Amino acid sequence: MMNSITKLTLLLLCVCASLRDASAAEPEPKPNIVFLLADDLGYGDLGCYGHPYARTPNLDQLAKDGTRFAQFYATGMTCCPARTGLMTSQFPATYPTYPANGGFAERVTITELLNKSGYRTGHFGKWHIGPDQKPGTYGIDVVGDQSRDERGKKKAEDLRGRDAPIYDQAIRFIEESKGQPFYVNVWGHISHNPVDPNDELVQRWSALELDESKFSPAMREKFATLRKAGGDVEDALRRYLADVESLDAAVGQLLKRLDELGLRDNTIVIFNSDQGADMSKAGLGGVRDNQMGFNGAHRGGKHTNLEGGLRVPWIVRWPGHVPAGRVDEQSVISAVDYLPTLCALTGVAINAADFEGEDVSAAWLGKATHTRTRPLLWKTSSPGGQAVIREGQWKLFHPIRKNGGEFELYDIAADPAEALNLAAQQPEVLSRLKTRIEAWVATLPKEYIKTDDKED
Repeated sequence: MMNSITKLTLLLLCVCASLRDASAAEPEPKPNIVFLLADDLGYGDLGCYGHPYARTPNLDQLAKDGTRFAQFYATGMTCCPARTGLMTSQFPATYPTYPANGGFAERVTITELLNKSGYRTGHFGKWHIGPDQKPGTYGIDVVGDQSRDERGKKKAEDLRGRDAPIYDQAIRFIEESKGQPFYVNVWGHISHNPVDPNDELVQRWSALELDESKFSPAMREKFATLRKAGGDVEDALRRYLADVESLDAAVGQLLKRLDELGLRDNTIVIFNSDQGADMSKAGLGGVRDNQMGFNGAHRGGKHTNLEGGLRVPWIVRWPGHVPAGRVDEQSVISAVDYLPTLCALTGVAINAADFEGEDVSAAWLGKATHTRTRPLLWKTSSPGGQAVIREGQWKLFHPIRKNGGEFELYDIAADPAEALNLAAQQPEVLSRLKTRIEAWVATLPKEYIKTDDKED
């Protein structure tokens, strides 16, 4: 017969086991999500992505604390198409009405899905995803005040930089949301035209002396274009770098506040640019001369489907989940993957067949390199517009137009600068990708409604 001490010991063990089982049964809290989106920031515009002069300590530290991806693609060469893929996991060319005018129609967004699963949702900064910019649209609880219009034109001066008011609003939203899972879009205007930082910010770059040998041939050509038009390259570069530095400072304030609120460990922070830097407008005079964005070694930029227009920064931090200090050079991922990946990480059930992206969470979490099962596809919202496909190492430009045009085929793994057209040397690859892209184009709208002319 057990004595009283033995009975008490067994009772305590049972209680501890019950408490342990109850604790084990408690689900982990859903992660908060902070999505920081820059505008027209080039692939090479951050220190961590190889800019020889940029001062971006906060974003560089974000990359050190998380994972930086080297092959991330926007879903469009301009602002609205890029945002469309992020929000809906649908290729923009599938919309018969340009989403900046008609919205996303019946297609579900990441904010709607998360909102329905208990997330408080917010959006601050640039919109360009439909006519209704108000609370409740796309399941967004709070839509911030606009300190600038859609083109980034000043409405009020802020000596800290033009995106500082947007980040202030996002920080207040985060403060108000503590205690429940939240998702927030922080979509700034830097470095979209006009690039016009105040003199105090520019003065910090007065000692800059440009060594053009530190830049790619495409960037040196941009410098030459500006000089030919009578512009001051060093002054333009100082102003551009001052603008980007002010964005980095705003990011730093938000990250600091997350730490102060004790939210760092359970918050996924993502940094991205909607598309590459504009390489076509240097030399047009006035403020546009300050468009000194750098796309690294890649050719082309915004308004093109070349790597310089589509390959952009993508940084993910989630302490304890996303490996710190990692650079993923191999995974080919896209903005179209954003929705299914976040749903996988937050436990939101979706039918994968309803979306055009893939769950790339294993790549985010450092568990595996992502190998695509579906190609990436691009096309402008025009029946005869160029179509592009990336499948494996290959990228094909299909002219589509009935009057012909040149096919361009590049081995992106070996030639990320897209310098050598292999269409003639690789007829089998050309034929396979041509067939695939034509089959996709045949499913697209035969007419497009586009009345928004502000996209630039």
